[in-house]
Amino acid sequence: MKHGTLITLYKPSAGQTDHLLRLPTLSPVVVAVDNSPQTDPVLHARLAAGGIDVIANHNRGGIAGAFNAGVEFLIGRGCDVFFIFDQDSTIPDDYFARMLEGCAAVGDRRFLVGPRIFNLNFRRDLPLFTVRRWSAQIAPIRDGAHGLQPCSVIISSGTAISLEAYRALGRFREDFFIDHVDAEYCMRAQAHGVPVCVNADVSLPHELGKPVPAQRWPRVEIFDQSALRHYYAARNCILVARDYWRRYPALLLINLITLKHIAFVLLHAREKRMKLQAILCGIADGLRGKYGRV
Repeated sequence: MKHGTLITLYKPSAGQTDHLLRLPTLSPVVVAVDNSPQTDPVLHARLAAGGIDVIANHNRGGIAGAFNAGVEFLIGRGCDVFFIFDQDSTIPDDYFARMLEGCAAVGDRRFLVGPRIFNLNFRRDLPLFTVRRWSAQIAPIRDGAHGLQPCSVIISSGTAISLEAYRALGRFREDFFIDHVDAEYCMRAQAHGVPVCVNADVSLPHELGKPVPAQRWPRVEIFDQSALRHYYAARNCILVARDYWRRYPALLLINLITLKHIAFVLLHAREKRMKLQAILCGIADGLRGKYGRV
């Protein structure tokens, strides 16, 4: 399998850029899709000199648009497995070899395989989220777990998507723009019988948003973000459920995530009123079936 790597950028720091420049020694094709509003010619020239192709996307279609632009580029370079990373992912040297071993073990040419995500903010692995028609389960990855762990939703960073899966499922939903783009794609995969798994043998340290220093009790495992991101998170949670609840009625429980956002804002966030209003607007727009960028 010839793999390629897609990195999404948004005003990356110098340290993040330095880490990216390691990737051409690990992956045969690397493309950075820059969603920053303004092009940084110095950054792009440095990446190109380091063997990284660059696409200036200017946030067209949000994160979904960046994914689509990057995947189409990798297809044009003859890749049949696409790895997606955020700019703040720290990628181990043996990451690709070990993940490709897991991909080969799926037993299906169509797959979405993610790593065990170690949440640096809360110092623990993300749990497995599994949805069946009448049940939904959030379960920790067991100590000593090995191999592929089937589930329903994995986050985009670190995920390997096969060309056959992409052909079967199509492009990422740009009308979601940002937040739960990966959840929608994973539920689409499950609905089409495409395997979705976590490779428990590979760990990827990842910082999920900005950590909140010294949360007072009770602690809520939600990261701080802008009012606009709270809006998209609330709206798109409802839209994912809206799109798939007939096949998976238990998916309606995904909206409990929105209650966690509300609890976090009320207990720990600054600008509480604005962020709470954004969440309520997101809920209202989700219920109305409003998609797209706001």
